[in-house]
Amino acid sequence: MKGDNQEKLISYLLNAHSFVDSSSLAKHLDVSTKTIYRLVKRINNFYKEPLIISEKGKGYRIDDREYIEQHEIGQFHQNDLLSPIERRNMITKELLLISPKTISLFNIFERYYISESVLNTDEKKIEEMLKQFNLKLERKKRHLSIKGAESNIRHALLELIGEGKLANLSAYNGMDQTEDRDSHFVQEQINTIENYKGIIIPYPYNVNIFSHLYILIMRFRKRGVINGDKNRETQEIMKLKNEYQSFYRMSDMVIGNIEKYLHTQLPQNERIYLFEYLISSRFETQNIQNNEEDMKYSKDVIDITNALIKGASHELNHSFKNADLEQQLLKHVKPMLNRIEHGLIVKNTLIGQIKIEYPLVFKVISNISEQISEHYSIKKINQDEIGFLTLYFAKELERNPVKIRTLITCTTGIGTSELLKTKIDRNVPEIEIVDVKSSFDLTQEDLKMIDLIISTVHIPNVEAIPLVVISAMFNKNDQIKLRKMIEMIGDINE
Repeated sequence: MKGDNQEKLISYLLNAHSFVDSSSLAKHLDVSTKTIYRLVKRINNFYKEPLIISEKGKGYRIDDREYIEQHEIGQFHQNDLLSPIERRNMITKELLLISPKTISLFNIFERYYISESVLNTDEKKIEEMLKQFNLKLERKKRHLSIKGAESNIRHALLELIGEGKLANLSAYNGMDQTEDRDSHFVQEQINTIENYKGIIIPYPYNVNIFSHLYILIMRFRKRGVINGDKNRETQEIMKLKNEYQSFYRMSDMVIGNIEKYLHTQLPQNERIYLFEYLISSRFETQNIQNNEEDMKYSKDVIDITNALIKGASHELNHSFKNADLEQQLLKHVKPMLNRIEHGLIVKNTLIGQIKIEYPLVFKVISNISEQISEHYSIKKINQDEIGFLTLYFAKELERNPVKIRTLITCTTGIGTSELLKTKIDRNVPEIEIVDVKSSFDLTQEDLKMIDLIISTVHIPNVEAIPLVVISAMFNKNDQIKLRKMIEMIGDINE
């Protein structure tokens, strides 16, 4: 049902919790207000009752009750109600699962109730989407198939299935009790990995490993043993196997379990695939010995972590130099570099919300990540990874928020100024009072690194710095006036 802009619109309104005017929505989605009107109409057409409520003079908001009700009953899971995007994704997933086998055009027409001209349009869109994974859509003798490297096919499947959707694969792969049995078996393998070294695989890495193993089993059931894929045991992999011996033993053990489960012998590449996922995941350790092993960081890991902290501290005007954040980032950056090197993707299902909630932090980390990629000659850090990094800094900012550096000026004497300072300190924790000065003695030097001026009189020639004029007694109206100014400064900073 929902294209990218429709999903963004719904996500934005869900986070707004009140009416949002069309101009604000248009600015956020980078479209016209007419497009907003059309998007709202298109979304509402898919629901029995309008999902998005509009009121003249107020704008739009989500009907929370309708949203929850319709998503609980799964209104859009039937093929005849699929949007073009959902239909194309379903067709692509099925072709990926059986690749390089083919599906007849007649089968697609019958299943999705579409004409040949509609399918022709779908094929062009699917071809475009597959390019990012270096895969090709082929049409021969009224049949469609997807061709490409096995690793690319699995990356595409992981991208399309997404977190939380594995349970719904039966909607298109025709499995029932077998699928449920496979799911339980894969979960047992996750438990085996965790028990082997006394580790916990946290979210989203547990989902990523689960998805990889589940897709392996699905591909086998649909396609059989996949041979002929390029040998992945390179010199670099052999070096990593020596460095991470216990991880390779885990990989060998789990793939051996899958071979017994499927009553077949799998290619050696399957052990390498899983090994790459394991060394690219973050683990929480349950004993000191394992913790010491995880704390061995290369120079690049340490340097990149320091570059992130230094760059964020400078750009966000906040000191992120603390041991706890540094350790958390080191533990994240180490497997992140392995993921980037081996082209592994960890889906960040919160990426849309992260961009909305922390736009400035996300932008800053994006810029720093780009500089890091260039400086250390590593592949581009994707948005999913940038989103994960953003959360570390956003959490730190919320735990220790940046205070507004404030200067207090007064004409009635230093005693009154100090009384005013005490009252503001007690009532307004968001600001940091840097200094108290007489308005007669104020110089440009005093205004450096100041975010706000609080004064009992108007001060000329300070247009570049927000100024709020209040009484020396700091009464209720003064407090309201100062609060509004703080909110305005916060909006500007975002």
